[in-house]
Amino acid sequence: MQPISFQQALERYSAAYDNAIYMDIRHRIVVDIFGENADYAVHEADQQVVDLMNALQHVCLQCCGAAQNRGAHIAFAELSAWATLSDETINTILAFLWRFEREGSTIAADFEGTAKALITTHQAIKTVNMATAHTNGVHSWQGRMAYHLLAAVEYLLRASELLLEHHDDGDYIREKLKCGLNRITGALYEGVRSSDSPALFNFKGTYFPDEKDRR
Repeated sequence: MQPISFQQALERYSAAYDNAIYMDIRHRIVVDIFGENADYAVHEADQQVVDLMNALQHVCLQCCGAAQNRGAHIAFAELSAWATLSDETINTILAFLWRFEREGSTIAADFEGTAKALITTHQAIKTVNMATAHTNGVHSWQGRMAYHLLAAVEYLLRASELLLEHHDDGDYIREKLKCGLNRITGALYEGVRSSDSPALFNFKGTYFPDEKDRR
C-alpha cells in the first residue's frame, strides 16, 4: 500500500470524520465502564475514557495511512479489553474505523478481532482458574490429569494474550508455552501410569516444529 504524508492522512481524517458517531462512541464507553445510570457529564472527562478516545483517534489516523500511528490498533484493542467494552460498542467503533480505512487495509478488522479475543481471553482465564482450583480437590488419577490440563490451559491462554498484544518479550511467551507443555506432559504421565488403557495417552510420536521448518 502506497505510503502517504501525515498531512494527507489528516485531510482524509477530516473528510471522513462524523462528530455524531464519535460522540455516540464516547457515550457508549462511559456506559460500558460506569453503568447505564452513569452521569455522562461527570464521566466523559475520566482519564480512562479520555485515553480510550485518544487511542481511537490514533487508530483513525492509522487507517488513513499515517505511518506515525502504526500499531495503534493493537494498543487500542488492549485498552478496550481492559475496559471490557461491550460487543455493541466495539461494533460501533469498527463501523467508525471503516470510514477512514484505505482499500486493502485490515486495520479495523484486526482491531475488532484482537479486542474481542482479548476480552474473551480475560474472562476465560478467570473461569479456568476457578475450575483448576475445584479440580485440585478431586481424589483420582482422572482428577489429577484434569488438574494438569486445566493448568496448561491457563498458561496457553496467557501466551495467547501476550501474542494478541504483540508483546515484545519473546522469552516471556516461551516461558508460558513451556509451562503449558510441562503441564500437558504431567497430565499424560497420570494417564499412562494409572489408566487401564495407557496407550491412549502415549503421544511420543508427536512432532514439534523447530528452526528447520522456518520458511
